[in-house]
Amino acid sequence: MKRSIVAVLCAVLVIAAVTLWIAEGYTPEGTVRRYLASLAKGDAETALSMVDPGVPSDQRIFLTNEVMASAASRLEIESIEASSSLIEIVGISRVTATLRLDGHRFTHVFTLDRKDREDSIISTWTIREGLVVPLKVSGHHVPRFSVGGAVTDLDSSAPEGTEYLFFPGIYDLQPEGTGEYVDAQSARAVVEDGAQGSSYETTHVTLEGSLNSQLRGEVLRAAQDAVQACGTLGRNADQMCPSALRSSSLSVLDVTTLPSTLMSVSDSGAYTGEDAVITYQDPGSWLPDRHPRTLTLRPTMTVALSDAGVPVTDIDGKPVISVTLSIPSSSGDSPSS
Repeated sequence: MKRSIVAVLCAVLVIAAVTLWIAEGYTPEGTVRRYLASLAKGDAETALSMVDPGVPSDQRIFLTNEVMASAASRLEIESIEASSSLIEIVGISRVTATLRLDGHRFTHVFTLDRKDREDSIISTWTIREGLVVPLKVSGHHVPRFSVGGAVTDLDSSAPEGTEYLFFPGIYDLQPEGTGEYVDAQSARAVVEDGAQGSSYETTHVTLEGSLNSQLRGEVLRAAQDAVQACGTLGRNADQMCPSALRSSSLSVLDVTTLPSTLMSVSDSGAYTGEDAVITYQDPGSWLPDRHPRTLTLRPTMTVALSDAGVPVTDIDGKPVISVTLSIPSSSGDSPSS
């Protein structure tokens, strides 16, 4: 008899505990806790099943388990507190969560709506808006970026940045598609709740790329090749060569000085080389040269860039560079001593 009573009491206690556990899980604060626990574990799929952001698939590229797994830090739950129960009478509840991200504390208020079920004595609560945070990203000489293996294009026509959605966390954004002539470093973004309540949270990331020394080397070689061509018989008829060097009656044509360095560079792909000197003699001109002359040339180069600011390359992977050889105004055609 005693054993039967004990067994009944145990069963009652178990049922009560299970009922209390279920009820607690479906309170406003219990619902918020389950949602935040999924984010803390990096379980994007569960979080999306609880609160769908209502955006197209192409805007969910970074709302995945893989991206969250790549985060340097994710949410930690410090406390969850429900608001006054008077609000719950009209089927609305507010829950304040105190959270941490990499040691930084912030709070977020969730609004929930009650959904009564006819087949259950327990009401359920749904979160109106989850922690899906927009982050603006722009690129300079960077056409694409990736996070956790997910890659997307950057809109070069939007210098103010394009918004991408993330769950809270600290993420490293990796530049992609820059090629071998652009150097670009990754950038770190701190995504909290989008409230921008502190300087700790990142609101805009610009992935900065720069045209590198390897490209400058190719530009200098292009300048040297152009000068060498204009200073070589049989190659001097090119339209880029000054008219004095394109004569078919030259008896002397020689490169005296090749440009050995770049005198100016720009972020837009424009370069100026060191002045070059070519020696020539044209005895067949209307005013025949009795002595060789020297011609100073200033090479200017322009690298073709894509809309994203990445050097365009040819079939061999070399940058497309146009060269102009001009005569500086302070110098000109002079007899060679």
